[in-house]
Amino acid sequence: MMRKIAVFITGATLFLVLPASVHADDSRGLDFFEKKIRPVLVQHCYECHSSDAAKGGLRLDSKVAVQRGGDSGRILVPGKPDESLLLSAMRYQDLEMPPKGKLPETVISDFAQWIAIGAPDPRTDAGPHASKERTPSTEDLWSLQPLDPQANTIDELVTARREQYSLPQNGLADRHTLLRRLYFDLTGLPPLPEAVTAFANDSSSDAWDGLVDRLLASRHFGERWGRHWLDLAQYADSLDAERIFPNRGAWRYRDYVIRSFNEDKPFDQFVIEQIAGDLLPYTDDAQRAEQLVATQFVTLGPITLVNQYKDQLRMDIVDNQVDKVGRVLLGLTTGCARCHDHKFDPLTQEDYYALAGIFHNVQVLDGFRGVSGVFSDWLRSPIPELPDERREREQQTILHQKRTDELESDLATKKAEIERLVASAAQAEDSKTNADTITKLKSEVSTLEQQLLDHVRANQPRPPMALTATEPAVPTNTRITIRGDVQNLGAEVARGVPGVLPVSYDIPETTSGRLELARSIVHPDNPIAARVIVNRVWHHLFGRGLVRTVDNFGTLGEMPSHPRLLDTLAQRFIDNGWRIKPLIREIVLSHTYRLSSDYNENAQEVDPDNQYLWRHSPRRLDAESIRDSLLQISGQLTLFSGGPTLPPAAWSTQEVAQFVQIDGTKTERPEVANGRSVFLPVSRAARKFEAGDFLRQFDFPSPNDIAGVRQSSIVPTQSLYLMNAPFAFDLAQKFADRLDTQPFDSTDERIDSIYLSVYGRPAQPDEHRLVSEFLASTREAGDDSRHDDDSKHDDDENDEKRPTPLARLCHALMISSEFLMHD
Repeated sequence: MMRKIAVFITGATLFLVLPASVHADDSRGLDFFEKKIRPVLVQHCYECHSSDAAKGGLRLDSKVAVQRGGDSGRILVPGKPDESLLLSAMRYQDLEMPPKGKLPETVISDFAQWIAIGAPDPRTDAGPHASKERTPSTEDLWSLQPLDPQANTIDELVTARREQYSLPQNGLADRHTLLRRLYFDLTGLPPLPEAVTAFANDSSSDAWDGLVDRLLASRHFGERWGRHWLDLAQYADSLDAERIFPNRGAWRYRDYVIRSFNEDKPFDQFVIEQIAGDLLPYTDDAQRAEQLVATQFVTLGPITLVNQYKDQLRMDIVDNQVDKVGRVLLGLTTGCARCHDHKFDPLTQEDYYALAGIFHNVQVLDGFRGVSGVFSDWLRSPIPELPDERREREQQTILHQKRTDELESDLATKKAEIERLVASAAQAEDSKTNADTITKLKSEVSTLEQQLLDHVRANQPRPPMALTATEPAVPTNTRITIRGDVQNLGAEVARGVPGVLPVSYDIPETTSGRLELARSIVHPDNPIAARVIVNRVWHHLFGRGLVRTVDNFGTLGEMPSHPRLLDTLAQRFIDNGWRIKPLIREIVLSHTYRLSSDYNENAQEVDPDNQYLWRHSPRRLDAESIRDSLLQISGQLTLFSGGPTLPPAAWSTQEVAQFVQIDGTKTERPEVANGRSVFLPVSRAARKFEAGDFLRQFDFPSPNDIAGVRQSSIVPTQSLYLMNAPFAFDLAQKFADRLDTQPFDSTDERIDSIYLSVYGRPAQPDEHRLVSEFLASTREAGDDSRHDDDSKHDDDENDEKRPTPLARLCHALMISSEFLMHD
């Protein structure tokens, strides 16, 4: 019987065993060099290894010199950190570099990662004394030029570009494929069987338009598209990369983003609120609270709280804020301008520190925690508490007090019992039994005391607070940090908007300049912000942007494949009030979006990357869509409306710590365990919450990165994980149990129901035959037991339940290539 099921799985479930398909944005590697590698080389290496002093024949101030190596030979093997002498020297293995002291492990880890991704290096000169190239200007960069919109439709502009290369075009995809494509793109969920049947049978001329409008109005739209934005915002529910310090107000930002997409908030307003919401006028507490919460866009990020160099830590936070605004909203990298004028884009070092001065006035850190002075505290600002929130907190407080009273009562009882036993120890006939009881009670007392600390100090209901942006009473400018070193300061730079923006607002001396910056970014006459967001929308609908380097519209980024189309959509976006939903509607109603993904040998030879859109490119589902789909198909998906999702925290009494943290737990709150993945808690630390184990297998991005483009690997380990994960097995069994409760008139009807649920289409004739034969063979063999006699454990109570034949069939389909792919 096991042979038969294995044959069925092999025949019906074709796992994609391909090399990792990494369409990495090259600019991300170069940006990593500028932020993580170049500053270390400048600060610790150039003194001995540059054109001024090449000790050991080694220079590190140019790409060519690094590749050449020194007297000891080659120091760098791109892609192979363990074979690179540079890394072994930094690790103090063969050599000891730098000789003044070993660099921190985090820095060494950065160099290992840099080498592993191929050691990208944008330096093209021969060192600091090489001839200086002409300073880049705004005229050199296409993305900063005024928009040049056309009166043509999407399809006309795509056709004109495709015909330049004599490329054929595919026909439209079938209705089942289109339905599944639209559902995943707009909601991140598969269509329900009844929706598939209804759309397949709807022959009206406006069937597609009506479906698009319904999905855009669905609550699931914001959950899907809000997650795209959270990838850019570096969203997480905790702070620090080493420990899980709960950021209790972060969920409010997540819910704000989801709500904004569902309400189709104008994107220019969305941007202004996130950069300077605390500085905007408001009419009531609800508006004030929302605008404050929105500013977490600039405070969320990879903050390393364990750092005794507070000035450096603060400047690193500012650098992340400048980098985020630059890449997410302007599509420009700013990192290298921290140390020098940008080598390729029209961004000067003065531009960088003018921006840094704006964000230097956003307070994120707030003194210290513990007694060592190493741990930084972070700011928690009060948020107006709305009536519904106040009522809920009052109810929680009543329950909290009840539990506190129970713990205190239990604790007092046990302490009294210990005192009684100690007092009567001399009269006890069995002193050993008495001593054992006292020891046991003391252990229970210790546990209760910790539970009381955790309950009262770590998890007490409190008025709403969040790490929001704040404005100082007297804003200040910042000074240039020479070579990025905060101990080596240069001239002060006035706060200001980068000169690359054609329209900017003057910054009063009495304000930080965040509001003026935000308004400059989304001014209708500034073309780049509209181009960037339109390109991001296109990327999420087609798998690649019109500009493939979605986070880099600079010189090192790629040129747009369809520049006129990009400008046309950007101008319409502005004219339509910066609204995302009309933009998406126009795109998905186009003929181009509805093309089939069929292979065409001639077109593939000319345009293998489908840059000119002769077909729709198939993609693997992202991590959240896989998990959420499995839950929906099995009937286990629960609707969660938002709110706090972190598991309970613990109060640490260590001498250094003395604060709240989540430790030793991988369990999320029960109310979100089966909710959509966007609501699952996300940790910045390497230790993930339970659901993160699943998402991580499918390239869920690190919240410490700005992930405009996610990695999308297709590797054997993913299929092996799904084949063996209890999560997938359990959901397959629940799906089978649900099918068993439904009245079907025939086996064929049941099979169609399974295929409609998993694949969004009815089964084909050969699939009907294969499935029928498999189910019939299991019945003939009496293979209907949920217990596997061949895999019994010594302890019968721990026997693992074996899924039923129907569940095995469901499991095979739910982890197949067709399910995992988005066609």
